[in-house]
Amino acid sequence: MNYLDCAQYDCCHNKAGCCCLNSIQVRHTGPGDAVCGSYRNSEGCGNVATDNPPASPETDIHCDDKGCRYLEGRCCCADHVSIDECSCGPECATRAPKENNG
Repeated sequence: MNYLDCAQYDCCHNKAGCCCLNSIQVRHTGPGDAVCGSYRNSEGCGNVATDNPPASPETDIHCDDKGCRYLEGRCCCADHVSIDECSCGPECATRAPKENNG
């Protein structure tokens, strides 16, 4: 499990910076971008966080960003992951490029 700190407060799964989902999906969207694919805007659907299990700072993170050093298989191995508001969407601020060893 990863410790998740989410600043995407307009997401219907966000409750006080924690996520109500047991796991989230992070998608690679560009050369240096990865966004939370589990994000759902609360506008128009209300805050469904009240219908979900209690929010927790711990969640599993599944990812497809092969350019990130924290990717192991299809899971994120970073201890602490931050999701921040960005013009590209709910950006994974923890994303770090793989180091070249060659």
